[in-house]
Amino acid sequence: MHCVLALLALATGVAAQCTGNDHPSCGSWKNNGYCNGAQPMETRKKYCGVTCGFCNLDGSQTALGGGSNVAACTDANANCAAWVASNNFCARTDYSNSMKLLYCCKTCRPIIFAPTTTTAAGNTDVTTQATASST
Repeated sequence: MHCVLALLALATGVAAQCTGNDHPSCGSWKNNGYCNGAQPMETRKKYCGVTCGFCNLDGSQTALGGGSNVAACTDANANCAAWVASNNFCARTDYSNSMKLLYCCKTCRPIIFAPTTTTAAGNTDVTTQATASST
């Protein structure tokens, strides 16, 4: 009986972490520091996991979220490369990261999760990776 309760509690905890379905306000919450804030990691994963980069759209965890790797993804729309070339789709702030990853995961993931560095003057330099390196 104790074993069944322990497994049920574990399954409930895991299910509550990554949902792949972010709250509509996550973009603004992220801009206000939610992803790096004082909320427990499980709460951040549950409500804004994809936006914060902790979760994939399928509900699995990214390496940043504690998973062992980042799941492979593909572009759901054949126009992703054209959208990036014509209007820098993956870097636009008027679309949520969840939406970008939903339609153009392979193309946008390296741009969305590119490492950033801050210079001594406080300027942020975003370094993008080649799209081909996304797995």
